[in-house]
Amino acid sequence: MDKYSLIRKLEGHHNDAVACEFSPDGALLATASYDTRVCVWDPYVGVILMEFGHLFPAPSPIFAGGANDRWVRAVSFSHDGLHIASVADDKMVRFWRIDEDYPVQVAPLSNGLCCAFSTDGSVLAAGTQDGSVYFWGTPRHVSSLQHLCRMAIRRVMPTSQVEALPIPSTMVAFLSYRS
Repeated sequence: MDKYSLIRKLEGHHNDAVACEFSPDGALLATASYDTRVCVWDPYVGVILMEFGHLFPAPSPIFAGGANDRWVRAVSFSHDGLHIASVADDKMVRFWRIDEDYPVQVAPLSNGLCCAFSTDGSVLAAGTQDGSVYFWGTPRHVSSLQHLCRMAIRRVMPTSQVEALPIPSTMVAFLSYRS
């Protein structure tokens, strides 16, 4: 390829999409939006697989992104592909697992703008509007062999190739992050 070319457009947020990051295996894309949500997509087929809301209940599309102090500013995948951090205007940083519907931990952070996990996943750094950077140590755990295999496969196979594998549908769903 000699130049960059548009492959697809993902639509699903109700307001500005302000940050995005691929999972380490490239199989997922997390996006942060002023509609108060983090969406986790299968970028190969353009489907939202998970939504993490910063406002409960989620606002209707007509009010999404209003003056609700919940704009999500940043999102970051951990190296293990199982954890996501998000920073929002509600003065919180949230730590999520991709297999949970709610944050596994919430920590205070005023005026957060960005966040990133260290390469080994042991630290989350978050930058703020006053020029400070805050650090959180993250829990240590060993990923399951199932998840490690899924990540190894998804590094080299897009969703369409996974769906064409001659394996049971439950395995296809797992490898496609749909279970």
